[in-house]
Amino acid sequence: MNEDRLIFLPLRKKYHENFLRFVFDAPEGPVTINRNEEVGKYLHSRVRYCDPSQIRSTDGEAGVWLVMPSTPTDLSRNHYLYYSADDIARINDYIESSAYLEFRLMVQAGVHDLKMNRKLIIEIFSDLILGTDKFEALKKDEYRKRKKIHSFIRRSINDFNYK
Repeated sequence: MNEDRLIFLPLRKKYHENFLRFVFDAPEGPVTINRNEEVGKYLHSRVRYCDPSQIRSTDGEAGVWLVMPSTPTDLSRNHYLYYSADDIARINDYIESSAYLEFRLMVQAGVHDLKMNRKLIIEIFSDLILGTDKFEALKKDEYRKRKKIHSFIRRSINDFNYK
């Protein structure tokens, strides 16, 4: 008997859904959340339980339905799942920061490991996750953060007398 349950996650930005679909390899329909990914662990950790009378309507809200697989130790099978308003804000912040970290990892892996053109990798991320052409904004942001890291490393080498 499948006891997986659905939970609705309101999303602040459209690309948050694209990111979740990318991470959990779910091109359409509800997104099955597993604990193999950091985002999945976080989404599971924020789940709250309530009885049916406390369920609020999700009509007209932008968001995505998530499938939360049950586990043999799941003691909440008789309750409904929900996220509080505070949880929703935190989850949206987490998704945004995770998407940027995934972007940085994609650029590093593409450029250094696969010897791909940085521009192509940024275009792929922009199209795949953001769903729109944000190449210039991503390129500038990635460049600024990379320079900041370079500066930090150089300063640390000098401060700690590394050779």
